[in-house]
Order: sequence, then C-alpha cells, then structure tokens
Amino acid sequence: MPSRVGINRFFVCIAPLLLSSVAFAQGIRNSDHDLSFSSTGTIHDTLATQNQICIFCHTPHKAPSTQFAWNHNGTLATSWQWGTDLDGAALTRTSFGTPLPTTLRSSSKRCLGCHDGSVALGDVFNAGDGAAGIIPGLASIPGFTDAAGRLIDATHIIGGPVAGTVGAMGGNHPISIPYAGQTGYNGLNSLVPASLLGDVIGGYYSVSTAGCTSTTGVCTTAPLSDGRNGAAINLIPNTPGTTTNVGVECATCHEPHNRFGFDFFTRVDIRNASGLCRSCHNK
Repeated sequence: MPSRVGINRFFVCIAPLLLSSVAFAQGIRNSDHDLSFSSTGTIHDTLATQNQICIFCHTPHKAPSTQFAWNHNGTLATSWQWGTDLDGAALTRTSFGTPLPTTLRSSSKRCLGCHDGSVALGDVFNAGDGAAGIIPGLASIPGFTDAAGRLIDATHIIGGPVAGTVGAMGGNHPISIPYAGQTGYNGLNSLVPASLLGDVIGGYYSVSTAGCTSTTGVCTTAPLSDGRNGAAINLIPNTPGTTTNVGVECATCHEPHNRFGFDFFTRVDIRNASGLCRSCHNK
C-alpha cells in the first residue's frame, strides 16, 4: 500500500489540476457561446477567419445602440404566439390569467436573434472596419447550421422554424412577462393572487434587492439551500436602473457569458434538485 506521505503528495499534486479544471469550465472561452475558430465549443468558425470571441455579440464602435454595444442583428420575428393547450385552444394567458405577451422586450430579442434560427449567427452590424456583414465560417456546419449560417439544430432553437414558424414560443417558459404580483411590465400586469406571494409554500418567492448577485440587483428571496439561490435570479425592471415593475426575460435564468459554469448557461444549477425553478417557485 502507498504510504500516507505518498497519498498526501498525490493530493497536493492533483488538487491544483482539479481546481484549474473547475475554473476552466466557467467563462465564455470554449463555451458554446465562443464561436471563434480556435474554440472547442460545439459550433464555431470552421474557416479560421475570425478568432475574436466578443465580436459576434458586441462591438466597441458602430453599434446601433450604446446599450451593451450590441453587434448582432435581431430576430426577424415581429410577433409571438404561445402555442395551444392540451385541447388545441390557442394559449393567450397563463394558468393564473396573466396575459401572455405578443411583443417581446429587447433583452430577450437579442437572444432570439441567434436562437430562433431566423438570422445567421455571424450577421453583425460591424463585421470589421465598421462595415456590416456576415462573418464567414459558421455556415453549413452539419446538423447545426444551414447554408446561410442560421441555426437548424432543434436543441439550440427557441421560438424558431423547428417549432413551426418564427415567433412560435409554444412549449417555452414565458418571457417579457411580469414576475408574480408585479404590474406594469411590458404593458402587462400579473394576476397571480396575493395569497401566493411571499415565502409561501406552493407560491412564489418575494422580489428582493437585498444581497442580490444578479446583474440588475433585483432578485428573489429564495434561500441558498437545497439547490436554490434566489440572489442569483435576475429580475428585469421595466425601466432600466429602477427596482420596481420587474419581469422575466431570458437573462432572468441564463447568464450568456457562462459566469457560473452550469449547463445551459443558467444562473442556478438546474440539475441540482431543480434549483433554478425553485429559486422563483416555492415548491
């Protein structure tokens, strides 16, 4: 048997490797959002023409808006539908009666610019030298993109052609919708009963600004236990910079730069006792 000293030396040597692998799993580099040609992500430039990472979403110059210095062209959808119930009737409201939006906020439309399959992954306002264009190398990747460089893989598409038509959001969690009990978000009011608000079993956790680690500083009161982490939930104010009239967007649950290293870029680990879901829903 190896000596105790030998075992200790083994752990001294292996621990840094384990720590480095955990750190490596976080961050944009080599994640599925790293489309550069040197990326080890699932989809990336196959022509070795673009080794920038940020350019596919951001540009320091020639952006159409200063907000996020956004570079990617937006979704071609102009309205959204939420599918049908199990009887085939069109869904226009949630189970509590809150209207489902037909217009989405820019926060989520930025995500759908790639993820609904209506726009090429490399279609940007500034492809280089301030000129708009489509960054090459992302077209005709077998099973993932078409000849124009648009997503065709069903596992990556939300609200796009694979679901039927662009703007078809049936079967997806509502976005651009007020959080439970909130009003005036995207022109909509939540109809969740007051009896289901607060830390009530079977209801929804309260909105909070205390201890939030989210981008907007507005989160939920779910405790950091049993997989939950309300502080990481990123509720979006109707008016940027405020903390009232908040709603749910893609970025409520997802962090696109892989800050936390969880599957699907989530802010809370969905695989740990459904912690992500239970950071809003007190179940």
